[in-house]
Amino acid sequence: MPKASSITPDNNISFLFKSSPGFGKTLAAASFAVEGPVYLAYFDKMKPIELTTYFTEKRFGSLAKKILDNIEYDTYGAHNAHEYLNKIISFTKDCRYFAFITDSVTNLTASAVNWSMGFRDPNKSKKDKLNKDAPLMIPDFDEYKVETSLVSQALDISKTLPCHVIWTAHPLPSIKIEGSGASIKVTKTNPIVTYGSKVAGMIPGNFTEIYQFSKVSDYSTGASKLKYVVSTEAIGDDYAKSPLLGDYVKEFDMTDRIFYEVWKELIDKSRGIEPKEEPTQPNDNVKSFTPNWKT
Repeated sequence: MPKASSITPDNNISFLFKSSPGFGKTLAAASFAVEGPVYLAYFDKMKPIELTTYFTEKRFGSLAKKILDNIEYDTYGAHNAHEYLNKIISFTKDCRYFAFITDSVTNLTASAVNWSMGFRDPNKSKKDKLNKDAPLMIPDFDEYKVETSLVSQALDISKTLPCHVIWTAHPLPSIKIEGSGASIKVTKTNPIVTYGSKVAGMIPGNFTEIYQFSKVSDYSTGASKLKYVVSTEAIGDDYAKSPLLGDYVKEFDMTDRIFYEVWKELIDKSRGIEPKEEPTQPNDNVKSFTPNWKT
């Protein structure tokens, strides 16, 4: 029976990246492609166009093409939510990726619910009040069970994959109402899923690293400059954690930088390992380094 004293940091780490849309989560997850091929299960839009507008030669030199060439992606939604789970299952037999990205779990849950509604029996479904011939298009308990089942299976299978696992989430502003009459209590909440509350509470505990992404204005140069910052500890209602970085750093800046390289350098330094600098290649606009922490 293994002892806790024998536990060592795992090379395959699970990450949950949280923030409102447009704060750099997809770009951060995609930056893992600097080390090798990654797979992106994309639920948020028709295609991840932000990758080609951020990873440009002007900003990152030859690394930009390397990152984009290393990213494979499929687009998912209510029409094929089940194929996402089939893809994860296929990775248990053949996973050649350095990282597997789900972007985002917020839209994944919506897709799962909407996909399951397509299997309703029209003869047994509740009818719309205005159109008696149409089924009521409001999720019911059965749809929530599909959402919970799909997400829990995805989380469970992901733990067995021989690669980094990264999920992104967009917290949604909501309210929770408890009690009634004079004792009624209204609380502001920020669930990371679209529908069921059970899934929202289940997801965070399955990830080692949980990072909160934010934007801040920097006036140090006299003019306002927008900075993209990552927090590794809770700030108010925005929960976060980092057992790997611990107390070494609680916040870091990823503005116009490759997230993976910034994160990797911090991991190395927190363990007393200094990065080995290499000469900058011609036409490269960023400094590169050789990671010392094998992944």
